[in-house]
Amino acid sequence: MKELTKHYLPFIKILILPYLFFMFILFYPIAYFVDTPGGITEVESIIAIDYNEEKEIKGTISSTYIVSINRPTFFQFMLSSFSDYNYANVIRGSYANYTNQEISQISYLDKETSVNAAIIVAYQNAKDDNPEIVIDYYEKVMVFGKATYLSFYDDIEFGDEFLYLIGDNDAIVDDYTQIGPNTQNSSSYEFFFKNSEGETYSRILTKDSETNLFGITLKLYYLVDKDTTYPKYTEQNSNIGGPSGGLLQTLAIYNMLVEEDITKGLKIAGTGTINYDGSVGYIGGVEQKIITAYLNKVDVFFIPFLSETYTYDNYLEALNACEKHGIDPTGWLVPVASFQDALDYLAEVE
Repeated sequence: MKELTKHYLPFIKILILPYLFFMFILFYPIAYFVDTPGGITEVESIIAIDYNEEKEIKGTISSTYIVSINRPTFFQFMLSSFSDYNYANVIRGSYANYTNQEISQISYLDKETSVNAAIIVAYQNAKDDNPEIVIDYYEKVMVFGKATYLSFYDDIEFGDEFLYLIGDNDAIVDDYTQIGPNTQNSSSYEFFFKNSEGETYSRILTKDSETNLFGITLKLYYLVDKDTTYPKYTEQNSNIGGPSGGLLQTLAIYNMLVEEDITKGLKIAGTGTINYDGSVGYIGGVEQKIITAYLNKVDVFFIPFLSETYTYDNYLEALNACEKHGIDPTGWLVPVASFQDALDYLAEVE
């Protein structure tokens, strides 16, 4: 045995370094992200409304998704470079400090609140012509961001509801916009939250000595009251996250509520967040979404266009992507600034 070991030991020493190198290449994650083209998903497959069941919808309305890989391995990163359709860059900002699991949590929080916004906007617009439609919603302030210096970082989850804090002079502060003015006399205050299980808990949060901030980002959302809203709707589980499907979700939900078929037999897709006032917002991954739409041969692709002078305006990015990949945008790439813009465009289609 010793002789065998002595005989093969030089070969083992020679092979160990290449082995470690390949293990490193295959499994070690790097601080980049990779975006690749994805696909389109019909909104009706995700959101169903118990209404107008006999209505015939001849076309389709789909949201567009891309495939994002956060912290790929060196091997995945190198593979992505072989296709001109892919885009890779360094993870920046707060996302650089989040784990992949936390990024996923934020993405699904964005998706869920985006669906609520889409339902609110669609129901409100459909209600103008149909008074039997009822849309009720309530406010909820939730945890949207966490800094690395946040006290009890692991105890407070993305999506937990902020209830109130005990501020200066024992004042109960339930307005998140008034946290700053009511936390001037000390560095530590007791915050109260409610988690996804409905349990209320409190934590003493301390301001960071350098930033003088608590390290928590709170955001106001409007969520649909399902008990009183009519018609009833159901959502199917989906592994697609993010808020970028908001505009198309709004269009599809609206189309389920009104008598006419706004699709007019077209294969409609697009991207863009939806705000509560019906305006649309910017999204990421424009180049990959344009490629996805082109490969799926859509008839109409809606995309946010909010500024002619902003270099990274989504529509301008889309035009650049079309030029880069030899895609003719004529007739199918449609810039919009609001839900109403999209409705007006479809109304003009013969």
